[in-house]
Amino acid sequence: MNKLLISFLLLSFSISSYAKEPKWVSDISKGCKSKSEHCAVGTGVSRNKAEQNSRVALAKIFQNKVSSSFKSKLSSSGSSTYEDMSEEIMETTQMALEGLEIKKTYEDKLNFYALAVVNKRKTSNGFKREIEKIDDKMQVYIEDSSASSAVKLEKEFIKRESLAKSYEFLTGRALPSKITFDQVFNTKKEIVGSTVVHVYLDEDEPKSIEALTAKLLSEAGYKTTSGRVRNKHSTHIVTGEVTSDKQYMKIDGFEKYAITVKIAAKNRGKIETGHLTFTTTETGRNYSQAYNKALVNIKEYLKENLTMLNIE
Repeated sequence: MNKLLISFLLLSFSISSYAKEPKWVSDISKGCKSKSEHCAVGTGVSRNKAEQNSRVALAKIFQNKVSSSFKSKLSSSGSSTYEDMSEEIMETTQMALEGLEIKKTYEDKLNFYALAVVNKRKTSNGFKREIEKIDDKMQVYIEDSSASSAVKLEKEFIKRESLAKSYEFLTGRALPSKITFDQVFNTKKEIVGSTVVHVYLDEDEPKSIEALTAKLLSEAGYKTTSGRVRNKHSTHIVTGEVTSDKQYMKIDGFEKYAITVKIAAKNRGKIETGHLTFTTTETGRNYSQAYNKALVNIKEYLKENLTMLNIE
């Protein structure tokens, strides 16, 4: 009799533990304060998976809301910075998710559920502070008539628009820029469009970093040429070298290399306007594998720092 009673109690407990599904699982409004929060529900076979999926769901909401309007305008403008906009949207989304909290979880017989929440006021205040910093930078850049400032202005404007759209999504209020879309892109086209940059790096074939440098300059709005012989119509030349230094490694079957990129820019008068030096160390089963890993870091470095060449 005692065994039957215990079995019955265990069965009753098991059934009751899954019986009361919280309302927010099927109706998110029951667990989310819509006036002060943005929420998303994630499902998974484990608690960690459910929480991860809820974060992904919330991130998608931000990305879709932020990208819809400005991306189409940017694409139709003929600007080559569409990819930069996508990256800025991702970074803005990451900023939003830094304030994310898992508010509630629930488990039934098959799945786990998690409710992810972002506080609108707290997150939007963070966006506003970043926007104000960018506005100060943009004012400096637009007052300077140099090509490098025009390129920097565009990058900051794209970052600002992504933050502003996120702020508007959270608050319902716009934070328009005093500097307009047309000002930014027409300024860059006018100043940068007449600049022709010839790129040549002392580098083994297939000259991946030379090609990458030329591509990034082209995306920034400069006209570019490349090759050992300088184009006679070029207003600037970007030269440099790529070197590798094999490092000692104790692990058999792997090799380590320090790969260094040095790049300098000179104007038509052969006066240096800026230079960059970057070293990254990577390992691989051979040089080719280590080099391909290094390319990822080199690309990120060049994207962030190419304006330091001060091509005017």
